[in-house]
Amino acid sequence: MASSSTGRIPQGEVIMDFADGGSYIKQKLEDAVLEIERRKITKEEGAKAQKAMQALEVGKSASPAPGVKAEDVDYMVAQLGVSKEEAEEGLKAEKGDLVKALIRLVQPRKRARSVDGGAELAK
Repeated sequence: MASSSTGRIPQGEVIMDFADGGSYIKQKLEDAVLEIERRKITKEEGAKAQKAMQALEVGKSASPAPGVKAEDVDYMVAQLGVSKEEAEEGLKAEKGDLVKALIRLVQPRKRARSVDGGAELAK
């Protein structure tokens, strides 16, 4: 590599010089930014691939009961936060009707009448 008249090897366009002698070299800075972007893209692609594999595994796992759509089960799990089993049971009970199953699962459950299990006070 040819050296300049000052004896230094040319390194590229200097963006900024600092009083202590430090400087940012344009090409090195661009290379660093591009490497960070490559890593980010690789990480995102990996996450997408993992999500796709999970979706394939869900499709291959035990299929829901007849009349129960897998999309409905996934929707109920996402919206209500119930387990897949609870979502399937609700859909089975309502013969695959998503709206009725949603209503069924959001209704309050029966509670004990009191802390002591409903026992009444003796007089």
